[in-house]
Amino acid sequence: MPLKPEHILIIKYIVAAGALVAIILAPAYLAAKNDKAKAVAMRIRVASWVFGWTGIGWLLALFWAVKK
Repeated sequence: MPLKPEHILIIKYIVAAGALVAIILAPAYLAAKNDKAKAVAMRIRVASWVFGWTGIGWLLALFWAVKK
């Protein structure tokens, strides 16, 4: 059974939303991988969620996550 164009469009939107969520949560993942303290990792996660849409806020959260 071939896919209809409507189904392909829905799949595209699901993939795009998943990629966006993965990008926004990248600083939180890196903070966990760099063994940050629990409180610091939570601050990075919240900063990524709240300010991630600005781009600058996301970059600051990313920098904070990888800083040693």
